[in-house]
Amino acid sequence: MEKQILTEAIYDQNEIDANKGLAKGCFFAALALLLVWILYLTGVFFVTRYTFVFINVLFPLEIVLLGSSIFYINSEYIKKKQFKYFLIIQFVVAITALNVLLPKHGTLMWAACILLVNHYFSPKLMIFTFILVSVAMLFSLYAGMFLGEWDANLLNGAYFIEVDGARVNVDDATISQRFKYLEFLRSQGDNRYLKAFLYYYLPRFITLVIIANIGVNVSKRSLGLLVLESKTATDKEKMKSELNVASEIQLSVLPKDDKNDENVYGMMEAAKEIGGDFYDYFYIDDSHLALVIGDVSGKGIPAALFMMKTETLIKSLTMSFREDTSFIMKRSNVALCNNNDANVFVTCWLGILNLASGELKYTNAGHNKVMAILDGTPQFLGGKPGVVLGAFEESKYTEEKITLSKNDRLVLYTDGVTEAHNINKELYGEDRLLKFAKNNRNHNPESFVTALKKDIDAFASGCEQFDDITILSYKYTADVPFTESREFDADVKELDNLFDYSSRVLKQLDFSNRDVIMINTALEEIFVNVAHYAYSENGKGKVIITLSRTKDSVSFVFKDGGKPFNPLELKDPDITASSDEREVGGLGIFMVKKIMDDVKYEYVDNQNVLTLVKYKKK
Repeated sequence: MEKQILTEAIYDQNEIDANKGLAKGCFFAALALLLVWILYLTGVFFVTRYTFVFINVLFPLEIVLLGSSIFYINSEYIKKKQFKYFLIIQFVVAITALNVLLPKHGTLMWAACILLVNHYFSPKLMIFTFILVSVAMLFSLYAGMFLGEWDANLLNGAYFIEVDGARVNVDDATISQRFKYLEFLRSQGDNRYLKAFLYYYLPRFITLVIIANIGVNVSKRSLGLLVLESKTATDKEKMKSELNVASEIQLSVLPKDDKNDENVYGMMEAAKEIGGDFYDYFYIDDSHLALVIGDVSGKGIPAALFMMKTETLIKSLTMSFREDTSFIMKRSNVALCNNNDANVFVTCWLGILNLASGELKYTNAGHNKVMAILDGTPQFLGGKPGVVLGAFEESKYTEEKITLSKNDRLVLYTDGVTEAHNINKELYGEDRLLKFAKNNRNHNPESFVTALKKDIDAFASGCEQFDDITILSYKYTADVPFTESREFDADVKELDNLFDYSSRVLKQLDFSNRDVIMINTALEEIFVNVAHYAYSENGKGKVIITLSRTKDSVSFVFKDGGKPFNPLELKDPDITASSDEREVGGLGIFMVKKIMDDVKYEYVDNQNVLTLVKYKKK
């Protein structure tokens, strides 16, 4: 159905264009009639005075009708298929009028009728016009013998004729006098009617046959080209539709913008209908976020297919193998090398961020360096890029690490950013990117990405985008809720590891140094008690500490399998009493309750469960 509609649209448009061309032809025919009329009025051309009505009534009427054709060009009539017959007949009538007055100058005029019909690419219309012109040409030839300019060659070269014994100037001869003279010649065996047919009409008719034959062939060829154009347009429309579907499928694998997460934003603008760039971000669990960006070699559907395969593969492997980015890249590379007959490859950068600690592990497979804004200073992350994915199955990859602080940013991009060029062939480049990042470092990710794209467009104004442009920005706020558990030996030697773990998270929540020290003091008190007393019988055991963080609080849950003991049952010591008078014990737990905002104890599944909660001060 779409193909039929498209074909009809092309034919209809050609019909309209042809009508416009013929309407212009009618207008110029009106100008020709006007010129002939003026020449007759001024006496340049001679015609019998008895054709006054023909010259001074029919000519002006025909001039008006033909001249008005120019106004049809922008009207609704020009779109009607039947309108061409009105224009053709009107044009033929005009040529007929000219040939009546100028019978010996008409061949080119008749050919003009046929040539104009070539616009319609219709052999049938060409034959119709040829028949119409042949009849009109025959009529105009004989009408011109009595009404038009005297043809001296046709009438024995005489400018004076004898009629009824009187010598008459041909220019002054009436219609009846011309008729009598022609009849006189025929009675003498000189049939001028037959000669007019044989020596005037027949040669012109043969000429028109040749021209019409050429016109029919041209129409057929033009019609074939129109059909080919229609088929080409249909194929292009089909291809465009398929590319649109491919583009939609490609975009569907990219992450949807999450309006509830203002800390991450990405965009991809393909240079063609579909591109080879991709980006992704997804949570592996509550405390780990994966960031991915890639650029497939080549363009078009093959690159798009390889892009979707790569993106799906990396996401699947990341969810399975979690934090080992180098291993994920290695497995991805092996999979992409298999059956890669097209020799397509992809540059890729994969990073996994620990939301609890701010630790970012990343591996670069031939991609350009990722930019980070650390403590407000833009810089490119270090590390030697590995080999692109899909090139060599035995390629090895190295994992790098960096720790982000609160409000640090990551900016992932493809080479379409730095290699965008202006009319002077200058590249946007890394230096300009760093400068932009420095001036816009406080923008949220969406504003940053949008502003960067606008800056690139302004820089490359006047130049066609030659490569896909993909940008992904992430802001680490250190306030994403998460829960993480770690197991420690119930041994005071583990205190330093516990303090490293807790201090990093507390600083990310902007707890003051004093608060960090105080909270660590409370943690130490609980941990030491577990280490010394929970497993006193065998001296060995484990303690599991689960850290949960929200935007405004942090909690530590201690679980141990030691003997049941509820420290909250201890009576608070009288801190106003002297040391000699105060009872032994309970001071440590009392201090913990004072430092923390909430302390709870449970005994569940043969385990002591002690929960400590601290709220961030507003």
